[in-house]
Amino acid sequence: MKSVLPLMATFALLSACAPENDLGELEQAGEGEAALSSSRIHFSADWAEKVEGKLRAGDPIELVFDEARLASCRGEQNGIPQWAITAYYRVNGGELHTVPVAGLNAGETVTIVPSEKGKLELWFEETNRWGCQAYDSNLGANYVFKVGAAVGQPGWVGNGARVIDRWTCNAGPCDQSRVSLEEVFTFGTWARQRATIAGLYFDVWEEGVTDWKNPDLWKEVDVQLHYRFAGQAAFSARYVDFFQNVGNDARYELRLRSIDPFYAMPSVVAEESCPAAELSVTPDGQYVSTEVEYFFTADGVELRPDGGGTFVGRFEDYVGPYAACL
Repeated sequence: MKSVLPLMATFALLSACAPENDLGELEQAGEGEAALSSSRIHFSADWAEKVEGKLRAGDPIELVFDEARLASCRGEQNGIPQWAITAYYRVNGGELHTVPVAGLNAGETVTIVPSEKGKLELWFEETNRWGCQAYDSNLGANYVFKVGAAVGQPGWVGNGARVIDRWTCNAGPCDQSRVSLEEVFTFGTWARQRATIAGLYFDVWEEGVTDWKNPDLWKEVDVQLHYRFAGQAAFSARYVDFFQNVGNDARYELRLRSIDPFYAMPSVVAEESCPAAELSVTPDGQYVSTEVEYFFTADGVELRPDGGGTFVGRFEDYVGPYAACL
């Protein structure tokens, strides 16, 4: 005789597709840098959630789920559980994964492996063979945890800015001259001839690597620019130089003259020497122009505009020498 249990949730009966809470409010921090070499997330019977160790992309995370959190859909036949509690998880809203954490088919140790750093969402569903369902999903908002970069990758890349200026501070760029990379830069005839500082800058933080005067920094962090000019299908790549330490971060500098397609061109450009870019003439007819799309990586961690895509810049020069290129 089968046992049919009522449909009810121990804590939450809300769908896991309910609106998400803010990551900053729900993020669970690890308990110190050296807490554990492995990591665990505990979901205890008193409805507390606790993180042990550091959650990192590519590393297994053990889920320790107390089945008392969901106890409304139990039932057995011939001594075999006919119920299960399943964990659902995804990273950054991507592919949905499942793993049984209690009941039928659950292993003694349950682990998940986030594929990338960012926002890890978790929720749980209890079911049985007779149609009962119950959810533990943080009142429908899902449990949210922050996953750090994989071992050997920076924990943070950001603070991108450009400086194109005649003025210097301590022989380098002045902080008051910094402009966000989100804004399109123009590197034209004035900057080419007069700017003392003309570069793109961004910061990288990796624990134990960038937070001291590390002589092997150039070997331990692979920092590259990826760029393509108008009319080019593929991105080219080149290394970006370390500039200086800023607090616990390493600041990198890409000098614009190093990728300027018009830099040091002769007064008259032969067709075979034209820049490898699609050129256009400005509306006033005085300048020739081309755009560049670009982004940066530090050991594979990307620096792109908010919302994705690429940063954009523009190079200009006098139109006269480039008649053969138009």
